[in-house]
Amino acid sequence: MKHITTQNPSHIPDSVSLASEAVLVETWDSGVLAGILRRKSQSGESPTFLLLGRREAALLRSHLAAAFGEEAVVTLKGTYYMGLEVVEIDFPEFFHTGGIKRPPRLSGLSGGGSARAGMDSGSIWRLQLE
Repeated sequence: MKHITTQNPSHIPDSVSLASEAVLVETWDSGVLAGILRRKSQSGESPTFLLLGRREAALLRSHLAAAFGEEAVVTLKGTYYMGLEVVEIDFPEFFHTGGIKRPPRLSGLSGGGSARAGMDSGSIWRLQLE
């Protein structure tokens, strides 16, 4: 009997196909992320996720613990930093922003309506890593 192995492509980046956008040395540097966000925003992209390896996640936790106390940042799950959802991935070192925020379509809104009202519940959201 022949054994067939199917390859299931992962949607999680790896350190070979997707390079880090920055290398943090000893401490968390908000300026590095701000620079990346400025550059991407100028080209019309606005990332939605901040993907961090174990080392970078530890640096961010230390940075946030200094401001809010260690008990406030036991985990980064559900954390937003500079408008990005923090996603900790299982790589030793990794720093990348991903996804694209698109402004909601404002057409069809009459005066006084919120931008959110123009979005239907069937909207499809997609994570696009670059």
